[in-house]
Amino acid sequence: MNNRDKERLRRIPSIDKILSKKEIKHYLQKLPRKFVRECCNKLLNEVREEIHRKSRRGFSLANFIKDLDATLTKESFSIRKVINATGIILNTNLGRAPLPENLIDIIKPILTGYSNLEYDIEKGGRGKRYDHLTGLLKELTGAEDALVVNNNAGAVLLCLGTFAKGKEVIVSRGQLVEIGGSFRLHEILKTSGAELVEVGTTNRTYIDDFRRAITADTRMLLLSHRSNFRMVGFTNDPSIEDVVLLGKAKGLITMMDLGSGLLISMEKAGFENEPTVKEIVKKRMDIVSFSGDKLLGGPQAGIILGNKELVAMMKSSPLSRALRIDKFTISALEAILRIYLYSDNPVKELPGLSMAFLTEDVIKRRALELKRGIKLAAKQKLNVEIEKGFSAMGGGSMPGELIPTYLVTLKHKRLKETKFLRLLRENIPPIIARIEKDRVVMDPRTIHPSEIKDIKKAIQSICEKN
Repeated sequence: MNNRDKERLRRIPSIDKILSKKEIKHYLQKLPRKFVRECCNKLLNEVREEIHRKSRRGFSLANFIKDLDATLTKESFSIRKVINATGIILNTNLGRAPLPENLIDIIKPILTGYSNLEYDIEKGGRGKRYDHLTGLLKELTGAEDALVVNNNAGAVLLCLGTFAKGKEVIVSRGQLVEIGGSFRLHEILKTSGAELVEVGTTNRTYIDDFRRAITADTRMLLLSHRSNFRMVGFTNDPSIEDVVLLGKAKGLITMMDLGSGLLISMEKAGFENEPTVKEIVKKRMDIVSFSGDKLLGGPQAGIILGNKELVAMMKSSPLSRALRIDKFTISALEAILRIYLYSDNPVKELPGLSMAFLTEDVIKRRALELKRGIKLAAKQKLNVEIEKGFSAMGGGSMPGELIPTYLVTLKHKRLKETKFLRLLRENIPPIIARIEKDRVVMDPRTIHPSEIKDIKKAIQSICEKN
């Protein structure tokens, strides 16, 4: 090491001097001192290593503060906000349904203080946590009773474990689905202690297949929503009505794992194949289960609707306690259900549905705004175009249904698409886009207008360095 580099190393301030700088004070007011100190030490060590490698000329407080700001943001929490530019509305990897902005304000007093979670204020004694949701769900769906657990896989497990342990459950081969996270219906059946009886073929199953498979050990007829895929062509499924009639005639429980949980019709958004929960309940299925964080637009939850006696038995099952929800889920889900019940325009208030219902004209205007901002920030280092494309609901909802949209396509004049995509992910906040036809693609449908400035800033930074 030469004398110049030694002098540069000597000029690096000590950690105590760094922490005493006025530029650091606001970080210390917001974050634990130990955490800020660790991040500062990490950056100082990086400066020293870069001087040794001769890739840095010396210490600069201005650059250090800039790096510290990025490091504190990146390291402060593992889970953090990202910008969803994929066009997949219920993106499971990105948290599925975004919640309304004002929801946190509504439930904040419950989360930060005490509440009547299991306290009956009128009677002055112990209450039931599910009572906060049961009435709302019954009114919205027409069901006799309701129960909510941690997720829909848990809901299916509870139903099967309560009624079919050691008994047979008949399922069509075409509905033995696997969805994200390796959730396989037949594995849930096995875990519950029920015995799976497969009927029909992959593409064609008839009500007679169910009827012929019934034995003295049969306890349940189970239908399942085909999440993430659609079967077309030479196909057949028994109608819900026929399954219900067969179940009643044979004294068997009928259940439908509905999956997504749609409470309002999506026909105005161009979707025709997804039934609402209320429509399924009207068909007199004994039990219906679905997710809270998909089309419903709420927090993660597994919602069970059905026959009052059957729901009561599930509530008393020891497994229900293991799967029970906490005050956050209950308060958040109650707020969402009240939007459906009392709002004049639920679609406007629920971000996921709002995105799905955006018109092509609105999407086109947003695409033009995004294109202008990116072109200005890119300084001629990007080819930026707009073209027609498709968004998707995602989250195992409405498989095969695509929503017309306008895409903003980006082609960097030097960077490969994979590297460009990685640099977007490394931004703070991370920008999650996709690659199509050797270009990075952003879909304005899932980008909030307030996030465009963050995208412009990220593009400017990437193009300045590359």
